[in-house]
Amino acid sequence: MKTKKHDDYLNFLITKMNNVNYIHFVGIGGVGMSRIAEILLKQGYIVSGSDLVHTCITKKLINLGVKIFFKHSKKNVKNANVVVISSAISHYNPEVIQAKILNIPIILRGEMLAEIIRYKYGIAFSGTHGKTTTSAITFNIFYNSNLDPTLINGGYIKNKNNKIQLGNSPYYIIEADESDASFLYLRPIIIVLTNINNDHLENYHENFDNIKLAYIKFIKNLPFYGTVIICIDDKNARSIISSINCNIITYGFSLDSDVQISEYKQQKFSSNFTVTRKNKPTLHVTLNIPGKHNALNATAAITVATKENISDINILKSLKNFRGVERRFELCGKFLINNQLDKNKTITIIKDYGHHPNEISASIDTARSGWPRKNLIMVFQPHRYTRTYYLFDQFINTLLKVDELFILEVYSANENIISGSDSLTLYNELYKYKKMSITLIYNYNTIFTTLIKKLSGNDLLLIQGAGDINVIIDDYIIKNLKKLNKE
Repeated sequence: MKTKKHDDYLNFLITKMNNVNYIHFVGIGGVGMSRIAEILLKQGYIVSGSDLVHTCITKKLINLGVKIFFKHSKKNVKNANVVVISSAISHYNPEVIQAKILNIPIILRGEMLAEIIRYKYGIAFSGTHGKTTTSAITFNIFYNSNLDPTLINGGYIKNKNNKIQLGNSPYYIIEADESDASFLYLRPIIIVLTNINNDHLENYHENFDNIKLAYIKFIKNLPFYGTVIICIDDKNARSIISSINCNIITYGFSLDSDVQISEYKQQKFSSNFTVTRKNKPTLHVTLNIPGKHNALNATAAITVATKENISDINILKSLKNFRGVERRFELCGKFLINNQLDKNKTITIIKDYGHHPNEISASIDTARSGWPRKNLIMVFQPHRYTRTYYLFDQFINTLLKVDELFILEVYSANENIISGSDSLTLYNELYKYKKMSITLIYNYNTIFTTLIKKLSGNDLLLIQGAGDINVIIDDYIIKNLKKLNKE
């Protein structure tokens, strides 16, 4: 007969990694690395890491008790039992070389995440876009239903100002990162697939079919009792269904969805829509984040929650109270231009993390739908030379949809420059169409004065990008404005 003491001992055995006490992260300042480091620290491991720059992420980790070295050195790994790296870390990094000499195991970020959830009820959110928001909405529903889940994703939930939420239940709600195929280490119980697009081609031998095959392989990691929840509005996600042999639930606006969205309406930052489920009551949803893409994200969360027998009352209440994720179509506010020449001009500013053409297009469509009479101005920072190279034509077609465009230099994310994939090339190609005003910004000190000359007094400014554009806009634009009441 089992006792509580026996259960506690068994739980200890299966959650602690044998002979591992000290874990070192190379490149700990990255979002994906920092979130795993934090959860391991909270589980009682000694955690250290290295990075090259001080950021808000490294500051937070230091305050939590993580030892961070701001220089890559072989000395940094001398006490480590295991070294965790991301795909961005070179094999010639001195810490990686030293770990090999000392026979210290070196593992990818995704492999460590897989170890964290190995004996948990993992719910993994995959897809090119929407992972952070969809996992955040799902977490909010589970949390407000007293299910005490753990969340590991890449965004700050505005209801919960933390990338990591460590609960005590078996539920682990996580993002599954396809960028380096590290999601293939994961063995969740439920997989949500939001979409499949042509991103990170450099890690898939420049072949989109390899990306689709990776998703099929990932879904095959499910146990025989597992479930995949797929958005069939996305043609690429729909196309792999015939290759999947497990329990499948589909969702979307499509009429053949198992969980179908209809009657969608948007009023600025609020949206309302109907969700029809098989053999379940119809739901009339109020969601205080806008856009059809967010209706899809919320419906994926509804599908997960329904499968886990969460009450409709809790689902609807949680959706209505969800405040969104920072930098995901986030309202910064309405501002008054703080100078004598333009003292009567106001501007509404929204920040969005999207950096793929499809994500940018969704932001533009949402802005047009919610504020149809506004002059739409975008400040765009391209993210990675490889992405700009592979998706150049898509970027051109998407960026032509705004009224005014400011282009910053490419945020390289430590990539080497690729000829013909820089901001000047984007500018020159867009300029050929002569459909809108385009400004290329090299000197950030000029961005504010250049911007206010373009304002009509009825403007919506969309800050678009995943790099350091957030800091640039705060330092060079927002600090020169006077904030008014929110819209």
